[in-house]
Parts: sequence; structure tokens; C-alpha cells
Amino acid sequence: MIFFKNITLKHQFIIVIACLIVSGCKTTPSDLTDEDRPLFRRGIVSLQDGELKFQACYVNKEESIQDHTNKLKKRFSQTGSPVFYVELTGDHVVPGEPWQVHQVHLMGGNQSTCSYELSDNEYRAAGDGPLWIADIRSDGLYVQDYGRLSQLIFPKAPPINLGNGFEWSSHLEGTEAFTVSLTLEKQWCRDQYDIEYEYTSRMVLNGKLFTGCARQGDLEVRTLPGLYTSLLTGANGLDRFVSLDLSSDQTVLLTQDYRNSQPLIIQKGTWRHLSAGKIVVHLTETDGREGNELIIFRRDKRGGLVVKGYSSTYGADGLRLERVGPERVHRRFSR
Repeated sequence: MIFFKNITLKHQFIIVIACLIVSGCKTTPSDLTDEDRPLFRRGIVSLQDGELKFQACYVNKEESIQDHTNKLKKRFSQTGSPVFYVELTGDHVVPGEPWQVHQVHLMGGNQSTCSYELSDNEYRAAGDGPLWIADIRSDGLYVQDYGRLSQLIFPKAPPINLGNGFEWSSHLEGTEAFTVSLTLEKQWCRDQYDIEYEYTSRMVLNGKLFTGCARQGDLEVRTLPGLYTSLLTGANGLDRFVSLDLSSDQTVLLTQDYRNSQPLIIQKGTWRHLSAGKIVVHLTETDGREGNELIIFRRDKRGGLVVKGYSSTYGADGLRLERVGPERVHRRFSR
């Protein structure tokens, strides 16, 4: 569970419900090609002179979007809020035209919501009255019933596909036996904080019914692929422009431009996510020749990537790369 250890359980739940403002996305079908895969984005949406504007988390750039679902403008008219946090899926189809939104997964929250990422959670379900949380992770189903002030970790079996959702069932033996059934249904749900989610949740724990909302998690990993850049100022006015492109297929492209009329230095390799906030980049090719360079990055609070420790290329002073856009397959057209 994502909790602060030195506060009460009730306060923990309030914080986690606030965290619920952060993910809920339909899994992309595996038979799609890279260019056909929709782009998942999260950030802040605003309505300016009747036009929808979107600023992705950790990106200092605002762009026009077109919402084919009509959910965003409907929420603006219902709440009167000037801006709110969203999670969207879509693509940029026509050059020079707004980014196209085809699915809305979550609406509500503010800029600070970008910092809640539900790392290591496949899904999170939660509700109020009574307070409860269920986290679906790779190693189990974590259930917190705040009436009992206890956490139960159930073995996780593959869910039953219900067509419009999923259902997990499990059993736990110990000093006391527990049986749980958790259902996520693709149906919009609004919580007490006026956050809207695309999943409604229902949990039965030893015969006791709990209801609430649900959404997908692991937002850090899902939004790591993208383009990161930095301009390094060197001696005698010799600047170096560095770009790091992480793709969802775990490949990486790192380029260095010394801006001295010489060819770019191009390095290729792979990357992997180690743990919350840490990424390992393994560069195995430099300008077409075999290489072997390992760089460890950590993700800072602004969504940038910072070299961790000493680097043979960038020294001990570190290198910070700012996120500037999505991965290559979604940069087919200029935004």
C-alpha cells in the first residue's frame, strides 16, 4: 500500500483516496502495431474561449485537444471548475490539427495529482462507508478494511474476464480464514471528492459488501516512455545538446550534438525500470560500433531524469534531462 507510516489509518485512507486521482486506462490490445497503439497521457485540461487545452504532467507545453467523447466539456459545464486533472487515451491524426482524445479514464484533481503514481499497482479499488482499499499487484491482492484496522494479503490468481470488467477471487488461511471477491466493472463512478473514474468496484470480504470506484495504476512506468532533452553549457561557449528517447519496447536512443558542425554522436541500447524512480539505461552501440555503457537515472519530482552517481560521460556533476514529449511512435507529426 502507498501509505505514510507515521499517520493514522483514517488519514492514510484520505491521502490514498486523493491518490485515486491518478490512473485508469484500458489495456492496449497486444495485436496492434506500434504506430496503431493509442497514447496514454495524464495532465491538466482547461477550457479557454471554448477550446480545450491540455498540458501533460511534467511537460511545459500546452496544446489544443479535441475530445470525441464530449466528457471533458460536460464536466466543465457541470462543475464550473476552470481546470482539472485528467487521464486520456488518443492520438494525433492530422498534421497541424489538435490532439485527438478517444477515451477518458479519469477526471478530477489538480496539478499536484501528477505526483501520485500508484507505483507497482496494476489496479486500485477503494470506497467510503466503510473505508476500504484493495490493491491488485503482481505478488498478491492487498486488502485494507479500515473497520478492522488490518491489512490482508491474498494470493492472486488470474481474473475472470467479464467482458465489461474483471473479477478476482481468493482465499487466505491463518488464525482466521478469509475469502475475498473483487469485481471491477467498466462503468463510470464518482467518489466523495468529486473524482470520476471509469471503473466501479465491488468487494465481498467474508460476506461483507464494500462498494467504490477503481482505476489502473503503475503510472510511472506507463508514462516513462518519451523524449527527454538537456542543453549543457561547456567551456569556451561549446554547448552540447543531449536527447534521450525511451520507447515502450524497452529500446533507447541517446544523441549528443556538440553544435560544432560535426555529426551527431548516436548511441543505442535498452532501458529498464528498476524500482520507483530509478531507470537503468544500457548503451550497447555508439555510432554503429559495439559499446558498453551503463547509466542509472532517477526521476525527480518534476518528472525529469537525473543521472545518479558518477558517469564516465557526464562526470560527477550529473545530468538532468527534462521531459519534452511522447515517444517516437507518437511523434509522427509535429505538435
